Amino acid sequence: MTINFILPFAGNKPIGGFKIVYEYANRLTEKGHKVNVIHPSYTFKESSFNNLKYLLRYHQRSLNKSYLPQKWFSLNENVNAMWVRNISNENIPDADVLITTAWRTAVCARELSESKGEKFYFIQHYETWNGPEDEVKATWKMPYKKIVIAKWLNDIASEMGENAEYVPNAFDFSEFGMDILPENRSSLKIMMLYNDLEFKGSKYGIEAFTILKKEFSELKLILFGVPDRPEGLPDGVQYFQSPDRKTLRNLYNESSVFISPSLAEGFPLPPAEAMICGAALTCTDIGGHREYAEDNKTAVLFVPESGTAAADAVRKLITDDKFRIRIAYNGNEHIKKFTWENSVNKFERVLTS
Repeated sequence: MTINFILPFAGNKPIGGFKIVYEYANRLTEKGHKVNVIHPSYTFKESSFNNLKYLLRYHQRSLNKSYLPQKWFSLNENVNAMWVRNISNENIPDADVLITTAWRTAVCARELSESKGEKFYFIQHYETWNGPEDEVKATWKMPYKKIVIAKWLNDIASEMGENAEYVPNAFDFSEFGMDILPENRSSLKIMMLYNDLEFKGSKYGIEAFTILKKEFSELKLILFGVPDRPEGLPDGVQYFQSPDRKTLRNLYNESSVFISPSLAEGFPLPPAEAMICGAALTCTDIGGHREYAEDNKTAVLFVPESGTAAADAVRKLITDDKFRIRIAYNGNEHIKKFTWENSVNKFERVLTS
């Protein structure tokens, strides 16, 4: 079977949704399928000025191959990673299956001919943070077969009267693992992903740290992210920009608690990676987190948009080692059920059914 995945833009920066697509591309290739991963320079028609800008970028990336995820993900050499000017019949190869991966790609693929593949919509978020809600919602009503990564997304599809197949994200347990036992870690070292998108809630995590630092002077916060180090961080914060996988695994293993203060997530990867590495998770009570976070069992949940609530949750863990260690081990055991073998097999069945 020939499979087209259409991503919304270049893959040069680490993005969770892109990582999942690349993982499927690798693993479906290993199962004998021919996989094309298509990166468009742009998805929607732009003004003449922007067309020139995108055209220049298209040629630049064509020459230096910077559309590839080579700095942060290893694509199978047999995966055909493509860089195209836009999503059109002349740029998309013929295939058996065509999988759109974001609302903008779903819109653009609407005009593609049947020869480009039976249309699927791989839904990884309710992308109202990335476009007008009415336009995003309309893509869910398009006559594509739909695959969702989380139960809360399946609920949205059901509310719209749409059928969707639930295939949860999965993890590579050789990439991340517990190298330092939870009981051998300092309780006063916590960790968080930093993202400057407002819905990621980073400011609430930093606010929580600021609150707790007044009570626990030795408290340390490890931040990592793609952007440059944000200005005005409080004392006691280390920042790692785009750490490689080995460094990230080490950071997870140094941390006793991982905090995820997002306002919305599809099925977030970093909190689960931290669980795999033995950190106790505290996170907002939202649909994406609930895929693996059960309050006071595998994680400690708190209400979104509150630095005080986040601080209370972290305090609960760092002041009670027995409780923190229990949460860490429970989470570590629970996350092991999300295997790539299960997810790829189900994904493949959906494509061929």
